[in-house]
Amino acid sequence: MDALSTEPDPAKPEVSLSPREQECLHWTSLGKSSADIGTILSLSPRTVDSYLEKVCAKFRVRTRIEAVAAAVRQGIIDPG
Repeated sequence: MDALSTEPDPAKPEVSLSPREQECLHWTSLGKSSADIGTILSLSPRTVDSYLEKVCAKFRVRTRIEAVAAAVRQGIIDPG
């Protein structure tokens, strides 16, 4: 599979994200900081960080960027 493909990767299990986790990850994909996302969603930056930490754990990745890439590959978010 091409590295830039947005087709789901059948070798990796699907991850289920809550609506709030999806929102936080979507805004992250658009380059927003935790403070920015908190303002947009009326959450504290620490709450945003908590959601994104859970997302990283679900995808078994270390960074937000890796989580965004995994979510795009699985069709969970569309940063476009």
